[in-house]
Amino acid sequence: MNLWHRLPVFFGLIYLGIRRHLHQQYNLINVGTTPKGLLFNPADYPYRTTNGEYNDPFARALLMKPDPVVVAVKLLSRKKFIDTGKQFNMIAASWIQFMIHDWIDHLEETNQLTEIVAPPEVASQCPLKKFRFYKTKEVPTGDGSAIYGSDAKKNAQVRTFKNGKLKIADSGLLQHGQDGIAISGDVRNSWAGVSTLQALFIREHNVVCDAIKSENPFLNDEELYRHARLVIAAVIAKIHTIDWTVELLKTDTLYVGMYANWVPMIDLIGLKGEKTLTDIGFTGYLVSMGHQASGALEIWNYPKWLSDIISQNPDGSERPDHVDMPALEIYRDRERKVPRYNHFRRSMLMIPISKWEDLTDDAEVIKTLREVYGDNIEKLDLLVGLMAEKKIKGFAISETAFFIFVLMASRRLEADRFFTSDFNEETYTKKGLEWVNTTESLRDVITRHYPEITEKWMNSTIYRDREKKVPRYNHFRRSMLMVPISKWEDLTDDAEVIKTLREVYGDNI
Repeated sequence: MNLWHRLPVFFGLIYLGIRRHLHQQYNLINVGTTPKGLLFNPADYPYRTTNGEYNDPFARALLMKPDPVVVAVKLLSRKKFIDTGKQFNMIAASWIQFMIHDWIDHLEETNQLTEIVAPPEVASQCPLKKFRFYKTKEVPTGDGSAIYGSDAKKNAQVRTFKNGKLKIADSGLLQHGQDGIAISGDVRNSWAGVSTLQALFIREHNVVCDAIKSENPFLNDEELYRHARLVIAAVIAKIHTIDWTVELLKTDTLYVGMYANWVPMIDLIGLKGEKTLTDIGFTGYLVSMGHQASGALEIWNYPKWLSDIISQNPDGSERPDHVDMPALEIYRDRERKVPRYNHFRRSMLMIPISKWEDLTDDAEVIKTLREVYGDNIEKLDLLVGLMAEKKIKGFAISETAFFIFVLMASRRLEADRFFTSDFNEETYTKKGLEWVNTTESLRDVITRHYPEITEKWMNSTIYRDREKKVPRYNHFRRSMLMVPISKWEDLTDDAEVIKTLREVYGDNI
């Protein structure tokens, strides 16, 4: 069924609820217990550990055919910039990368060096004729480690060991070591957008420490740190769930369901990006990101400069070998046994495609798919399929990716005891729990530290209405048992108004 998003909200939610239940039943591994019984006693660890132990193990998530470089050049490399319009800006794009730095990493097998060479047919279009990289092994996390680190050594580097606080520069940006590398939980392969969010939540952590200490003066450094970390992890999870997601998936159904100037990008990557961010400053950079639309998740829209990028070691130092990111992404999916597109859809109880025309109506895309994969649709890489797939109106991602989202958005919270059984005053402190419950959006966090930004740039009544979950016009009419409009002409007879409404909202009434 691919019409669920056109149903009335109530019935759309029923469909998604049933689908989520089926995925929970057939697509997830049980957590919490083993054949030997209970994994650990939660009462012994009422705080987040540095390496993520003593929590439920959430998401413990034909290599060269067709050649990854051919796939990247012919189907991913950008032809012209396609943006997301007003739906998604660079703050939102930075946010999901900030989350990825927290959720998962892939440690490398440094004794297994691999090389990819561009085939002759596409070599002239590749900045790198060949590149080397290491094989990987998976390491999942999901507890604010992008800020706090995922081992004792990194955790010690980011802490002041005074009143539970973390290191932050007087400028409000990340501190840097003598080598110029930023001091934060995860600095590998980062860029200025992620660094900005890391700095913001370090400041938030330190303010939480002060707030908790003011009501609990007897708490020592370690106790303050642990409580503040719990609060920050919960605030981040909440923002991701009810703030970021609403922008990613703009439909009434998801709206209801989830309430359960610019510099070249290449100058914002790695060590160079840290210097650029320092020159611009936090306020200037955040405002700039807010005004810049992000690239859309579409075929032929992978930034070309990512085909020749410097990679980094875990400590943030740069490696001598550049990498071709889109080609490497195709290779990594195969290396990690990520199913090809049709296999993935079958596993998700979705109808597989039987011909290229099932995937897209674009004749040029279909022609290129045949050049790369022939008529064997079973070879189609998942990433390419997700980019080429017809999207639901209002969605920034494909429906296939969305169904994983439906499953894991809930699972990520349900499988974490600090968001369920231990989400209480005893674990968080009274002030800490209040902090989480009264923080509704990223705007709230920015306002606490940079009120001038929200006052000048985020102070419209429209934004406040959305933040307070005031329904959009059609949703409001349905709630009042009124017939919703189906086209702009139902709303007004003024042609100029209709034209402007389309400029702002498109055809998504």
